[in-house]
Amino acid sequence: MNEYKVKISNTFDNDMNRIMVYLKGGNYYPETVKQIFETIYQDLKRLRTSPKIGGKLSSKTTIDNDYRYLVSGQYLIFYKIFENQKLVQVYQVYHGKENYLVKLNLV
Repeated sequence: MNEYKVKISNTFDNDMNRIMVYLKGGNYYPETVKQIFETIYQDLKRLRTSPKIGGKLSSKTTIDNDYRYLVSGQYLIFYKIFENQKLVQVYQVYHGKENYLVKLNLV
């Protein structure tokens, strides 16, 4: 099987820390927080073998872009595929209710 390398950005790590702080401050059960994080990281692993599993973000905005998004529970993982390098670059993760197009400068 021809696997892609999945590279995580510092911004993604910061987003995950932000999510952790929010969830812990929101009185979520520890098991719920653990499950949310496990789901996100399992979905990241799926990108190794199926990078095109996520939708094209260009279908959600009038601004042309190469972003793809993968729905992971209530969160959206944003990434780009670099075919010639067999690389998936993961940029950010947002809750589905956040205004991610504004945050990604795509409106």
